[in-house]
Amino acid sequence: MEKIKNKINIKIMAHKLKITLNHTDPKVYRTVIVPENLNFDDLHIVIQCVMNWDNSHLYQFNFGQPYSSDSIALPDPENDFFGSRFNKYDSTKVRLSDVFNGQTKKMTYLYDFGDDWVHTITVLKKPDEEVLKPKCIKGENAAPIDDIGGIWGFYDLLEVFDKKRKSAEDKELLEWAGIPKGKTYDDVYGFDIDEINEILLENFLK
Repeated sequence: MEKIKNKINIKIMAHKLKITLNHTDPKVYRTVIVPENLNFDDLHIVIQCVMNWDNSHLYQFNFGQPYSSDSIALPDPENDFFGSRFNKYDSTKVRLSDVFNGQTKKMTYLYDFGDDWVHTITVLKKPDEEVLKPKCIKGENAAPIDDIGGIWGFYDLLEVFDKKRKSAEDKELLEWAGIPKGKTYDDVYGFDIDEINEILLENFLK
């Protein structure tokens, strides 16, 4: 009975993480609070939700630079670019507490092995309160959309909005991106913390 009581009273503590998309100006970032018992595949879903990604490509977390350091990812023998030189851990088995309760204060997260969206994850001061669901508490600027062609493709899309006269190719690009005539990129994909938290809640209703 005492063991059951102790289990009931265990608090689920959290980590506060700042997730910054590299090579953008102005900076695109999100600050999240996440339960420390989540695994890294769960954290991948959190980042997908807060950064406007579609979860349609592979990913990896790295302890150093992408492609050249130990990583945490889903097992995928057919797409193992790392050979035997670096360790690769299963993201469904490694919990955030296994990594962020130690000396690790910074990691990289790579999404889409082609467009190569590299994010820096910075571990901030650990919250004192119990946290049951992931939550976004801060952020700035609209993130790119999937399959836009990397950072240069993203900025090519944004430059279209500055043109007074848009070519047929420009109009086709806007249509592909799902941006109606007369709307801006921010109108459609701008940072909306309430919407992001609704999406997080939908994904973590366990």
